[in-house]
Amino acid sequence: MLRVEILGGGSEIGRLAVHVSVNGANVLLDYGINFDENDIPQLPLHIEPKRVDILTLSHAHLDHIGAAPLLYISSNIKVYTTKVTRDLVKPMFEDFLNISGYHLPFEYYEVNKLVQNVETVRYGDIIDEGNIRLEFASAGHIPGSMMTIIHGKRKSLIFTGDVNTIDTNLVKGASFNGVKAEYLILEATYADATHPPRDQVEKRFIEAVKEVLENNGIVLIPAFALSRSQEILCVLKKYGIEPVFYDGMVREINKILLSNLDFLNEKTLFEDAIVAYNEVRGWYIRKHILDSPCVIVASAGMLKGGPALYYLKRIYENEKNAIFLVSFQAPNTPGYNILATGSWGEGGVRVKARVEWFDFSSHAGKRELMEIVKSIENLEKVIIVHSEYEPASKLAQNIMEELGIEVIVARNGMRVELED
Repeated sequence: MLRVEILGGGSEIGRLAVHVSVNGANVLLDYGINFDENDIPQLPLHIEPKRVDILTLSHAHLDHIGAAPLLYISSNIKVYTTKVTRDLVKPMFEDFLNISGYHLPFEYYEVNKLVQNVETVRYGDIIDEGNIRLEFASAGHIPGSMMTIIHGKRKSLIFTGDVNTIDTNLVKGASFNGVKAEYLILEATYADATHPPRDQVEKRFIEAVKEVLENNGIVLIPAFALSRSQEILCVLKKYGIEPVFYDGMVREINKILLSNLDFLNEKTLFEDAIVAYNEVRGWYIRKHILDSPCVIVASAGMLKGGPALYYLKRIYENEKNAIFLVSFQAPNTPGYNILATGSWGEGGVRVKARVEWFDFSSHAGKRELMEIVKSIENLEKVIIVHSEYEPASKLAQNIMEELGIEVIVARNGMRVELED
């Protein structure tokens, strides 16, 4: 039997953690965290480290790796992930521990142990580990993101992690052509959303940026430091937008990606963007770039902190300026509130600057999720994770009605036995 236990990501977005037992071996697929409305980290369900033989990390976002150091307080579990994900783990946790360390049951020592136990894999690698075979493929989500395929005695299970099948400037979309598996653990962040064509989003975005610059305004683009910022820099460079500055954790992530160009789609475009655009170093530059029209790409993507919050405070009162949001905005975050109400802060200060959101999602939408399920040969059962319950249920119904494939909407603590 293939035994699947949902430790996190069941009927919720984020905090993904799935434990799979097969042929006497135990694999933990991601071990992430979420944040509550007070920004306190929420851990997945507990698992004893002795019940984990192998940990795979799909990519370096905290909702997939944020709880992993917990396992290294008392163990040395082998980790499989890509080189770029390994390289990103330390800076992601440095930032996380600086902000939330008081609430966490581990320290940087455990993060180091985690990294020391990593064995890097490449897409297409197949590894025999005891009684099981593991295979790895690109998930198309961010640089280094990977899917894990677990091969049992007769049947196979695919864990997508976060997945995207649409090509972006930064990452080539995942391909499911010729893929065979009986079981699929599918992330469905956007189970009920249809993303507009990427080229249309880019053109609308660039037109808006040009309008603000031509009106002598400043464009602030709050963006996730990992992947979204780099995608936006590539888009700006592709259309010849200048001057552009980038600030915050984006700077360190850029350096890591420059040393991992094999994981990027448009390698030259990314290199050109980093060379052409200006890294903000120190407060003197940070203050003076606001003296003339420019574009600023800065973290944090939801405006919860980082340099983006500093820039927001400096530009929000001028109607010539703009705040263009390009990342997911969680409820009760400053970015979400600005979009929903046109105001921010405890006093509900009105934002006079132009505010827009552009769909640069790196997750598969409803249409792409259906195509993934259709593409996999021999598929018998789908388990939906990393999705709110209602959208996941609608997607499940569509899959069952159109394709006749059994679907389970995961809940945390759920255990599923699959025939091998």
